[in-house]
Amino acid sequence: MCIILSNASKNVTNYKCDMKQILWTIAIGGLFMLLAPSCSNNNTTTGATVRKVKVAEVKRASQLLKADFPGRIVEAREVGLAFRVAGPIHAVYVKNGDFVQKGQLIAEIDTRDYQVQFDVANAQYTQVKAETDRVAELHKRKSISQADYEKAMAGEKLVSTQLRHATDQLNDTKLHAPFAGYIHEIGYEKGEMINTGMPFARLINTDFYEVEVDVPEPVFLNKDNFKSFSCSGIGNNKADYALNLVSSVRKADNNQLYRLVFRLNSTGIIGIMPGMAVNVSIFYADKSENPMSIPAEAVFNDKGSSYVWVVTTDSSLVSKREVIVEKLNGNGNVRIVSGLEENELVVVAGVHVLTDGQKVEVIAPVSETNIGGLL
Repeated sequence: MCIILSNASKNVTNYKCDMKQILWTIAIGGLFMLLAPSCSNNNTTTGATVRKVKVAEVKRASQLLKADFPGRIVEAREVGLAFRVAGPIHAVYVKNGDFVQKGQLIAEIDTRDYQVQFDVANAQYTQVKAETDRVAELHKRKSISQADYEKAMAGEKLVSTQLRHATDQLNDTKLHAPFAGYIHEIGYEKGEMINTGMPFARLINTDFYEVEVDVPEPVFLNKDNFKSFSCSGIGNNKADYALNLVSSVRKADNNQLYRLVFRLNSTGIIGIMPGMAVNVSIFYADKSENPMSIPAEAVFNDKGSSYVWVVTTDSSLVSKREVIVEKLNGNGNVRIVSGLEENELVVVAGVHVLTDGQKVEVIAPVSETNIGGLL
Protein backbone atom coordinates (compact mmCIF):
# COMPACT_ATOMS: atom_id res chain seq x y z
CA MET A 1 0.00 0.00 0.00
CA CYS A 2 2.80 2.30 0.90
CA ILE A 3 4.60 1.45 -2.30
CA ILE A 4 1.62 2.40 -4.36
CA LEU A 5 1.34 5.79 -2.63
CA SER A 6 5.04 6.47 -3.16
CA ASN A 7 4.79 5.83 -6.90
CA ALA A 8 1.75 8.04 -7.19
CA SER A 9 3.51 10.83 -5.38
CA LYS A 10 6.48 10.51 -7.68
CA ASN A 11 4.26 10.68 -10.77
CA VAL A 12 2.59 13.81 -9.47
CA THR A 13 5.95 15.42 -8.90
CA ASN A 14 7.11 14.51 -12.40
CA TYR A 15 3.91 15.89 -13.87
CA LYS A 16 4.43 19.22 -12.16
CA CYS A 17 7.93 19.50 -13.53
CA ASP A 18 6.75 18.78 -17.06
CA MET A 19 4.06 21.48 -16.83
CA LYS A 20 6.59 24.05 -15.71
CA GLN A 21 8.82 23.30 -18.66
CA ILE A 22 5.89 23.56 -21.05
CA LEU A 23 4.82 26.91 -19.59
CA TRP A 24 8.36 28.30 -19.81
CA THR A 25 8.62 27.16 -23.40
CA ILE A 26 5.34 28.85 -24.30
CA ALA A 27 6.39 32.06 -22.53
CA ILE A 28 9.75 32.20 -24.27
CA GLY A 29 8.11 31.45 -27.64
CA GLY A 30 5.56 34.24 -27.14
CA LEU A 31 8.27 36.69 -26.19
CA PHE A 32 10.24 35.76 -29.28
CA MET A 33 7.18 36.35 -31.46
CA LEU A 34 6.64 39.76 -29.87
CA LEU A 35 10.25 40.74 -30.43
CA ALA A 36 10.43 39.44 -34.02
CA PRO A 37 8.56 42.36 -35.69
CA SER A 38 10.68 44.85 -33.78
CA CYS A 39 13.84 43.20 -34.96
CA SER A 40 12.52 43.12 -38.49
CA ASN A 41 11.76 46.85 -38.36
CA ASN A 42 15.20 47.62 -37.01
CA ASN A 43 16.77 45.71 -39.84
CA THR A 44 14.73 47.71 -42.39
CA THR A 45 15.63 51.01 -40.75
CA THR A 46 19.30 50.29 -40.78
CA GLY A 47 19.16 49.45 -44.48
CA ALA A 48 19.48 51.96 -47.40
CA THR A 49 16.65 54.57 -47.50
CA VAL A 50 14.98 55.01 -50.87
CA ARG A 51 13.88 58.63 -51.24
CA LYS A 52 11.21 59.84 -53.59
CA VAL A 53 12.43 62.73 -55.70
CA LYS A 54 11.01 65.12 -58.25
CA VAL A 55 13.10 65.49 -61.39
CA ALA A 56 13.30 67.68 -64.47
CA GLU A 57 14.73 66.99 -67.88
CA VAL A 58 17.70 68.97 -69.11
CA LYS A 59 16.64 71.07 -72.10
CA ARG A 60 18.67 72.89 -74.68
CA ALA A 61 18.62 76.61 -73.92
CA SER A 62 17.39 79.20 -76.40
CA GLN A 63 20.05 80.81 -78.56
CA LEU A 64 18.34 84.17 -78.01
CA LEU A 65 19.10 85.92 -74.73
CA LYS A 66 16.94 88.61 -73.14
CA ALA A 67 18.00 91.51 -70.93
CA ASP A 68 15.54 93.91 -69.25
CA PHE A 69 16.31 97.48 -68.23
CA PRO A 70 14.33 100.49 -67.00
CA GLY A 71 13.85 103.18 -69.65
CA ARG A 72 12.22 106.57 -70.05
CA ILE A 73 10.01 107.97 -72.81
CA VAL A 74 11.15 111.28 -74.25
CA GLU A 75 9.78 113.42 -77.02
CA ALA A 76 11.49 112.48 -80.26
CA ARG A 77 11.08 115.94 -81.69
CA GLU A 78 10.49 119.11 -79.69
CA VAL A 79 10.98 122.46 -81.40
CA GLY A 80 10.77 126.04 -80.26
CA LEU A 81 8.17 128.06 -82.19
CA ALA A 82 9.31 131.61 -82.92
CA PHE A 83 8.22 134.55 -85.07
CA ARG A 84 10.57 135.69 -87.83
CA VAL A 85 9.51 139.30 -87.22
CA ALA A 86 9.21 141.41 -84.10
CA GLY A 87 6.21 143.26 -82.74
CA PRO A 88 3.35 143.23 -80.24
CA ILE A 89 1.39 139.97 -80.05
CA HIS A 90 -2.05 140.57 -81.49
CA ALA A 91 -3.70 137.22 -80.66
CA VAL A 92 -2.93 133.77 -79.18
CA TYR A 93 -5.13 130.96 -80.46
CA VAL A 94 -3.86 128.03 -78.33
CA LYS A 95 -3.04 127.19 -74.72
CA ASN A 96 -0.64 124.81 -73.04
CA GLY A 97 -1.50 121.17 -73.70
CA ASP A 98 -3.56 121.83 -76.83
CA PHE A 99 -3.14 119.46 -79.74
CA VAL A 100 -2.63 121.24 -83.06
CA GLN A 101 -2.55 119.99 -86.63
CA LYS A 102 0.20 120.77 -89.10
CA GLY A 103 -0.34 124.29 -90.51
CA GLN A 104 -2.76 125.36 -87.76
CA LEU A 105 -2.59 129.06 -86.75
CA ILE A 106 -1.07 129.41 -83.27
CA ALA A 107 -0.60 133.16 -82.79
CA GLU A 108 -0.07 136.38 -84.74
CA ILE A 109 1.65 139.73 -84.36
CA ASP A 110 0.02 143.10 -84.99
CA THR A 111 0.29 143.61 -88.77
CA ARG A 112 0.01 147.42 -88.85
CA ASP A 113 3.65 148.29 -89.63
CA TYR A 114 4.13 145.33 -91.94
CA GLN A 115 0.95 146.11 -93.84
CA VAL A 116 2.19 149.65 -94.48
CA GLN A 117 5.55 148.32 -95.65
CA PHE A 118 3.78 145.92 -98.00
CA ASP A 119 1.52 148.64 -99.43
CA VAL A 120 4.52 150.90 -100.16
CA ALA A 121 6.50 148.09 -101.80
CA ASN A 122 3.49 147.04 -103.83
CA ALA A 123 2.85 150.57 -105.07
CA GLN A 124 6.50 151.01 -106.07
CA TYR A 125 6.48 147.71 -107.90
CA THR A 126 3.29 148.62 -109.78
CA GLN A 127 4.81 151.91 -110.92
CA VAL A 128 8.15 150.45 -111.94
CA LYS A 129 6.51 147.50 -113.66
CA ALA A 130 4.49 149.84 -115.87
CA GLU A 131 7.65 151.75 -116.84
CA THR A 132 9.63 148.62 -117.61
CA ASP A 133 6.82 147.28 -119.77
CA ARG A 134 7.01 150.51 -121.82
CA VAL A 135 10.82 150.30 -122.02
CA ALA A 136 10.62 146.68 -123.11
CA GLU A 137 8.28 147.64 -125.95
CA LEU A 138 10.62 150.45 -127.10
CA HIS A 139 13.59 148.08 -126.87
CA LYS A 140 11.72 145.64 -129.07
CA ARG A 141 11.33 148.39 -131.67
CA LYS A 142 15.00 149.28 -131.19
CA SER A 143 13.97 152.79 -130.11
CA ILE A 144 16.19 152.82 -126.96
CA SER A 145 19.70 151.67 -126.23
CA GLN A 146 20.61 148.39 -124.65
CA ALA A 147 22.01 150.20 -121.59
CA ASP A 148 18.70 151.99 -120.89
CA TYR A 149 16.83 148.72 -121.26
CA GLU A 150 19.11 146.87 -118.79
CA LYS A 151 18.85 149.76 -116.32
CA ALA A 152 15.06 149.55 -116.42
CA MET A 153 15.09 145.78 -115.95
CA ALA A 154 17.44 146.12 -112.94
CA GLY A 155 15.05 148.63 -111.39
CA GLU A 156 12.14 146.23 -111.79
CA LYS A 157 14.13 143.43 -110.19
CA LEU A 158 14.95 145.65 -107.21
CA VAL A 159 11.36 146.66 -106.48
CA SER A 160 10.23 143.11 -107.11
CA THR A 161 12.63 141.89 -104.42
CA GLN A 162 11.45 144.58 -102.02
CA LEU A 163 7.83 143.56 -102.60
CA ARG A 164 8.63 139.92 -102.00
CA HIS A 165 10.41 140.80 -98.75
CA ALA A 166 7.47 142.95 -97.58
CA THR A 167 5.08 140.13 -98.45
CA ASP A 168 7.14 137.59 -96.50
CA GLN A 169 7.31 139.81 -93.44
CA LEU A 170 3.57 140.39 -93.55
CA ASN A 171 2.98 136.64 -93.76
CA ASP A 172 5.50 136.01 -90.96
CA THR A 173 3.28 137.90 -88.53
CA LYS A 174 1.27 134.67 -88.35
CA LEU A 175 2.80 131.66 -86.56
CA HIS A 176 1.74 128.22 -87.86
CA ALA A 177 2.48 124.72 -86.53
CA PRO A 178 5.22 123.08 -88.64
CA PHE A 179 3.91 119.60 -87.70
CA ALA A 180 1.16 118.02 -85.60
CA GLY A 181 1.76 117.89 -81.88
CA TYR A 182 1.09 119.28 -78.43
CA ILE A 183 1.70 122.90 -77.42
CA HIS A 184 4.08 123.25 -74.51
CA GLU A 185 5.50 126.20 -72.54
CA ILE A 186 3.78 129.24 -74.05
CA GLY A 187 5.93 132.17 -72.94
CA TYR A 188 3.96 135.23 -74.08
CA GLU A 189 0.48 136.68 -73.84
CA LYS A 190 -1.55 139.01 -75.99
CA GLY A 191 -0.12 142.55 -76.05
CA GLU A 192 3.44 141.60 -75.10
CA MET A 193 6.33 142.55 -77.37
CA ILE A 194 8.32 139.70 -78.86
CA ASN A 195 11.61 139.95 -80.72
CA THR A 196 12.65 138.06 -83.81
CA GLY A 197 13.66 134.49 -83.05
CA MET A 198 12.47 134.50 -79.42
CA PRO A 199 10.67 131.19 -78.57
CA PHE A 200 6.95 131.86 -78.28
CA ALA A 201 6.13 128.25 -77.33
CA ARG A 202 7.38 124.69 -77.74
CA LEU A 203 5.75 122.00 -79.88
CA ILE A 204 6.09 118.27 -79.15
CA ASN A 205 5.83 115.88 -82.08
CA THR A 206 3.41 113.01 -81.36
CA ASP A 207 4.03 110.97 -84.51
CA PHE A 208 6.67 109.03 -82.60
CA TYR A 209 8.56 109.09 -79.32
CA GLU A 210 12.00 107.98 -78.27
CA VAL A 211 12.95 105.67 -75.41
CA GLU A 212 16.23 106.19 -73.59
CA VAL A 213 17.85 103.35 -71.62
CA ASP A 214 21.23 103.00 -69.90
CA VAL A 215 22.91 99.59 -70.11
CA PRO A 216 26.08 98.15 -68.51
CA GLU A 217 29.26 97.49 -70.42
CA PRO A 218 28.76 93.70 -71.03
CA VAL A 219 25.44 94.35 -72.78
CA PHE A 220 26.77 97.33 -74.73
CA LEU A 221 29.71 95.27 -76.01
CA ASN A 222 27.16 92.78 -77.39
CA LYS A 223 25.63 95.53 -79.53
CA ASP A 224 26.59 93.79 -82.77
CA ASN A 225 24.60 90.74 -81.64
CA PHE A 226 21.38 92.67 -80.93
CA LYS A 227 18.39 91.13 -82.73
CA SER A 228 15.25 92.96 -81.60
CA PHE A 229 13.89 95.34 -78.96
CA SER A 230 10.57 96.01 -77.25
CA CYS A 231 9.13 98.01 -74.37
CA SER A 232 6.20 97.53 -72.02
CA GLY A 233 4.53 99.23 -69.08
CA ILE A 234 3.23 102.34 -70.84
CA GLY A 235 0.59 103.64 -68.44
CA ASN A 236 -1.97 100.90 -67.82
CA ASN A 237 -1.01 99.18 -71.08
CA LYS A 238 0.08 95.55 -70.77
CA ALA A 239 1.15 95.22 -74.39
CA ASP A 240 4.68 95.04 -75.76
CA TYR A 241 5.65 97.57 -78.43
CA ALA A 242 8.45 97.17 -80.94
CA LEU A 243 11.41 99.54 -80.82
CA ASN A 244 14.03 100.51 -83.38
CA LEU A 245 17.56 101.40 -82.28
CA VAL A 246 18.32 104.97 -83.37
CA SER A 247 21.65 105.77 -81.76
CA SER A 248 24.07 104.86 -78.98
CA VAL A 249 26.48 106.90 -76.89
CA ARG A 250 29.89 105.27 -76.89
CA LYS A 251 31.07 107.12 -73.78
CA ALA A 252 29.96 105.82 -70.38
CA ASP A 253 28.39 108.13 -67.80
CA ASN A 254 29.53 108.49 -64.19
CA ASN A 255 27.81 105.17 -63.36
CA GLN A 256 29.69 103.32 -66.12
CA LEU A 257 26.49 102.95 -68.14
CA TYR A 258 26.05 103.46 -71.88
CA ARG A 259 22.95 105.15 -73.30
CA LEU A 260 20.88 103.62 -76.09
CA VAL A 261 18.13 105.58 -77.85
CA PHE A 262 15.20 103.79 -79.48
CA ARG A 263 12.41 105.01 -81.76
CA LEU A 264 8.84 104.14 -80.67
CA ASN A 265 5.94 104.48 -83.09
CA SER A 266 3.19 105.97 -80.92
CA THR A 267 0.35 105.39 -83.39
CA GLY A 268 -2.52 103.68 -81.56
CA ILE A 269 -0.89 103.91 -78.11
CA ILE A 270 -3.28 105.51 -75.62
CA GLY A 271 -2.03 107.54 -72.68
CA ILE A 272 1.59 107.86 -73.74
CA MET A 273 3.40 110.95 -72.44
CA PRO A 274 7.02 112.12 -72.28
CA GLY A 275 8.74 111.23 -69.01
CA MET A 276 6.92 107.92 -68.50
CA ALA A 277 8.95 105.01 -67.11
CA VAL A 278 8.92 101.81 -69.19
CA ASN A 279 10.60 98.42 -69.22
CA VAL A 280 12.91 97.85 -72.19
CA SER A 281 13.73 94.31 -73.36
CA ILE A 282 16.81 93.71 -75.49
CA PHE A 283 17.10 90.37 -77.33
CA TYR A 284 20.58 89.35 -78.49
CA ALA A 285 22.22 86.24 -79.91
CA ASP A 286 23.89 83.77 -77.56
CA LYS A 287 27.49 82.92 -78.40
CA SER A 288 27.73 79.93 -76.02
CA GLU A 289 28.46 76.68 -77.87
CA ASN A 290 26.05 74.31 -76.13
CA PRO A 291 23.99 75.99 -73.36
CA MET A 292 21.45 73.95 -71.38
CA SER A 293 18.49 75.05 -69.29
CA ILE A 294 17.26 73.58 -65.98
CA PRO A 295 15.06 74.81 -63.09
CA ALA A 296 16.95 77.10 -60.72
CA GLU A 297 16.00 74.96 -57.68
CA ALA A 298 18.04 72.06 -59.07
CA VAL A 299 21.30 73.91 -58.42
CA PHE A 300 22.91 73.95 -54.97
CA ASN A 301 26.18 75.37 -53.70
CA ASP A 302 28.95 73.44 -52.02
CA LYS A 303 32.24 75.07 -51.03
CA GLY A 304 31.84 77.85 -53.55
CA SER A 305 30.96 75.67 -56.54
CA SER A 306 27.60 74.86 -58.14
CA TYR A 307 26.30 71.29 -58.29
CA VAL A 308 23.26 69.26 -59.31
CA TRP A 309 22.07 65.71 -58.59
CA VAL A 310 21.89 63.69 -61.81
CA VAL A 311 19.62 60.63 -61.74
CA THR A 312 20.92 57.55 -63.59
CA THR A 313 17.89 56.16 -65.40
CA ASP A 314 18.95 52.50 -65.45
CA SER A 315 19.89 52.19 -61.75
CA SER A 316 17.90 55.06 -60.18
CA LEU A 317 20.99 56.28 -58.35
CA VAL A 318 21.92 59.94 -57.92
CA SER A 319 25.37 61.32 -58.59
CA LYS A 320 26.70 64.73 -57.64
CA ARG A 321 27.95 66.71 -60.61
CA GLU A 322 29.56 70.14 -60.82
CA VAL A 323 28.07 72.60 -63.32
CA ILE A 324 28.89 76.10 -64.54
CA VAL A 325 25.94 78.45 -64.30
CA GLU A 326 25.85 81.37 -66.73
CA LYS A 327 22.76 83.37 -65.74
CA LEU A 328 19.07 83.29 -64.96
CA ASN A 329 16.79 82.97 -67.96
CA GLY A 330 14.06 85.07 -66.38
CA ASN A 331 11.51 82.20 -66.46
CA GLY A 332 12.65 80.37 -63.32
CA ASN A 333 15.39 78.48 -65.18
CA VAL A 334 19.14 78.91 -65.26
CA ARG A 335 21.50 78.55 -68.20
CA ILE A 336 24.18 75.88 -67.79
CA VAL A 337 27.19 76.20 -70.07
CA SER A 338 29.09 73.16 -68.81
CA GLY A 339 28.41 69.90 -66.94
CA LEU A 340 25.13 68.63 -68.36
CA GLU A 341 23.86 66.95 -71.50
CA GLU A 342 20.48 67.29 -73.13
CA ASN A 343 17.73 64.90 -71.86
CA GLU A 344 19.52 64.04 -68.62
CA LEU A 345 17.41 64.06 -65.43
CA VAL A 346 18.24 66.33 -62.48
CA VAL A 347 16.63 66.41 -59.03
CA VAL A 348 14.65 69.63 -58.41
CA ALA A 349 13.33 69.04 -54.86
CA GLY A 350 15.14 67.91 -51.71
CA VAL A 351 18.62 68.43 -53.09
CA HIS A 352 20.09 69.09 -49.62
CA VAL A 353 19.11 65.68 -48.12
CA LEU A 354 20.62 63.41 -50.76
CA THR A 355 23.97 61.64 -50.72
CA ASP A 356 26.15 60.60 -53.60
CA GLY A 357 25.18 57.15 -54.90
CA GLN A 358 21.87 57.06 -53.03
CA LYS A 359 19.01 55.11 -54.57
CA VAL A 360 15.90 57.18 -55.34
CA GLU A 361 12.41 56.71 -56.66
CA VAL A 362 11.33 59.22 -59.31
CA ILE A 363 7.91 60.74 -58.69
CA ALA A 364 5.78 60.54 -61.81
CA PRO A 365 4.77 64.01 -63.10
CA VAL A 366 1.18 65.11 -62.46
CA SER A 367 -1.01 65.25 -65.56
CA GLU A 368 -1.98 68.72 -66.74
CA THR A 369 -5.64 67.68 -66.44
CA ASN A 370 -5.15 66.44 -62.87
CA ILE A 371 -5.22 69.82 -61.16
CA GLY A 372 -3.63 69.67 -57.71
CA GLY A 373 -2.66 66.00 -58.16
CA LEU A 374 -5.89 64.81 -56.56
CA LEU A 375 -6.55 61.94 -58.96
